[in-house]
Amino acid sequence: MALSVDVLELTKHHGPRLAVAGVGAHLLYWMHGERNNKAVRAWLLSHLIVNVALLAFNLANTQPESWGISSWIRGLVTVSVLNTCFYGPLFASILIYRAFFHRLHRFPGPVALKVSKLAAAYSNIGKERDFERIWDLHKQYGDVVRTGPQELSVLSADAIDVIYGPSSRCTRAIWYDRLKASGDFSEDYAVFHMRNPVAHGKRRKALWDKAFNIRALKSYQPVVVQTTQRFLDALRQRTGQTLSGPDTMQLLSYDLMGIIGWGYSFNNIEKWELNPALHFVKHVTAGQRIISQAPWLMSLLVNLPGADSPLRPYGSWIQARIREKLRLLKTPGQGRETADAMSKMMPAMVNLSESALYSEGELMVIAGGDTTSSTMSAVIFHLARNPSVQRKLQAELDEAAQCHDQKDDEVSNAEPEASYYRSISSLPYLNACINESLRLQPPVPGEIPRKTPLEGIHIPLPASSSSSSPTSVFIPGDTIISVPVLPVQRDPRNYVHPEDFIPERWTDEKPELTLNKSAFMPFVGGAYTCAGKGLAYIEMRIVLAKLLERFEVKLADGEDGRRFLEETRDCHVAHLGDFRVVYEERR
Repeated sequence: MALSVDVLELTKHHGPRLAVAGVGAHLLYWMHGERNNKAVRAWLLSHLIVNVALLAFNLANTQPESWGISSWIRGLVTVSVLNTCFYGPLFASILIYRAFFHRLHRFPGPVALKVSKLAAAYSNIGKERDFERIWDLHKQYGDVVRTGPQELSVLSADAIDVIYGPSSRCTRAIWYDRLKASGDFSEDYAVFHMRNPVAHGKRRKALWDKAFNIRALKSYQPVVVQTTQRFLDALRQRTGQTLSGPDTMQLLSYDLMGIIGWGYSFNNIEKWELNPALHFVKHVTAGQRIISQAPWLMSLLVNLPGADSPLRPYGSWIQARIREKLRLLKTPGQGRETADAMSKMMPAMVNLSESALYSEGELMVIAGGDTTSSTMSAVIFHLARNPSVQRKLQAELDEAAQCHDQKDDEVSNAEPEASYYRSISSLPYLNACINESLRLQPPVPGEIPRKTPLEGIHIPLPASSSSSSPTSVFIPGDTIISVPVLPVQRDPRNYVHPEDFIPERWTDEKPELTLNKSAFMPFVGGAYTCAGKGLAYIEMRIVLAKLLERFEVKLADGEDGRRFLEETRDCHVAHLGDFRVVYEERR
């Protein structure tokens, strides 16, 4: 009873002032501009210190001989009441502002998402198909949907260039800070995580552009051909067996990444199983669409003791490879003429911090292996599901092989691997099959967030049913905005029969099936476009051409493709649902 009276007195005397302080903290601090992870951590630390001081002060006003459980309970209750008086009005002010007075309040969307992104995190628990959730919101609310307190999703192919194009004034959003413990523009992370356009451009030009320029890409072609040949020889021993489509392509994709990226093979092909060190890729990306809905929370979680335990085996491998590259670079006569991408980048990396070196190495693995594997698996799935398309592609490859053999006879001193790639690189139906798979199953199926400039931007929208001309809408500054990749690439306003695998829409045969070519963004574009896009196309063309020249692929008995189509998860990068196939040598 005495404790209840004390709580009431405490609330009566200090509650109003703390309530005003809480509302003031929102109106004067949190409401203005973006607060990075460093600011959140500083806020939490300061309040921890204040709470400990309050508890100590409360105990100090109690006689030492009276210290006991009741004194500690009284102290904790006092601190809890004071915090409630402060944070209750603070959160109430935030919720009211977001729901009724925020600059985005006029845009439609669920009330739960207008006030908090935690609703989005909850919706992703279990299925992790965020692109599906966003698509459903667009079907309900229209082309522009408020998907968070300061976020908008825009289902418009015409908006892609404004948001992601070369002349876009939008920059990367706070989502890219989710793994950072320090400020937004810290250079201790890979170029993928750098939001500052100037710092990003400088790092990319110094490192990644050197490793993936035209000359470098040409030097990788023989490696791709030779590694693919080893893979096909191993696959030949498993003809007639039921194999996992995604798992099989992973073996080759990660070996290619290891050899081209690091000059090191993971021996996946020889052992016919994924190197255990590579399992970290699934660990590091799993659940991204759940916990990254609150980037500041993810930043806190990844810095907890033991949070990096799944990454340690591969982390040690990355660090060992980097030390080896640095040693070779410093050894006279070594490391000058190099074949792998990291060695080409290493001269410009010597002044980077240890954290930045590790982060760039980690990016090489995830971007270089997982995304290419996903696309090649998607092509295999659709070809196995559509035998007529597969036969048509094989006819094109057979004809190209005959022309290549004739030219080789005429120019016998030509490098066979380089001449092989030239013979297939422009094949229209091969490229059409790849692009159609990228359209239906993009490696990044969901949102790629950007932040609008302070002055805001105008976004073009598709023509409505009531108007034949396109319209536009003004998006205020400091808004997180995105175009969901898979939904815009399957929008019937952009493609006829958008759910069907029809490679002819990319050739001269049925171009009328593509209504808006702008609605194709598997590699995004502009300053932040994928640096490895050129290498990805080289790998996909060579692997698929070599594979289908030698083998036919079909779905295994009883395989209906449901798991692949309905269980592929959106973890920023796609985690493919499984499907089973059988390879047979062509006669």
